[in-house]
Amino acid sequence: MPVKEQVKVDSSDVHSYYSHGSIAIFEKLIRFRIGSSLKIIRH
Repeated sequence: MPVKEQVKVDSSDVHSYYSHGSIAIFEKLIRFRIGSSLKIIRH
């Protein structure tokens, strides 16, 4: 496979992985804050 095509595939994969990863991290932060606030309320 030519180097240019490999770079294009890698850049697109990294972009899609980064977008999905940031969304997953954002959801984890929201769930973590909700869970911590619920724990504080319970205590």
